Amino acid sequence: MFIIGHALTPFLGNKSLPVSDFVVNWLVVKLSYSILLLRRFNVEISNGLEGNKILQVTCSEKGVSTGVQFLDFNSSFLVKFRIYPKTLIWCNLWKGPNCVHHVKFNAFVGNEKFIHDVCGSRKPDVCFWQAREDGVYVRNNLTGAFKFMYKWDIN
Repeated sequence: MFIIGHALTPFLGNKSLPVSDFVVNWLVVKLSYSILLLRRFNVEISNGLEGNKILQVTCSEKGVSTGVQFLDFNSSFLVKFRIYPKTLIWCNLWKGPNCVHHVKFNAFVGNEKFIHDVCGSRKPDVCFWQAREDGVYVRNNLTGAFKFMYKWDIN
């Protein structure tokens, strides 16, 4: 349990007010949203498939689609957006040449936990995903290391 004292002294006199963990967590979440709110951010999808295979990509947010994109080897596709409460961008990837292998995943969730735990940080304001032969990886922005996240499904 946390105690709030000095900030409320004019209202409480010399008394301290006990505050539950719930209230503190709620305040942290609200502050996190205010830090993120309207911030520009990007999702970048890169084709790292071997043998010059094409990567088919489509991403969506709230029913608005980027349309189907076809990426050559070593090329990428950038989705630019502003963070609003409940921002969710999900992507479908199909691995060429026959587009039999598929994966659907949340490429961005508009909260500090996702940005920190999945993307690695808010800087450089991008969540970078790379399709490889065994699945989809995300880059940690702080270390530059890639982490395996999703394997290909067969449709």
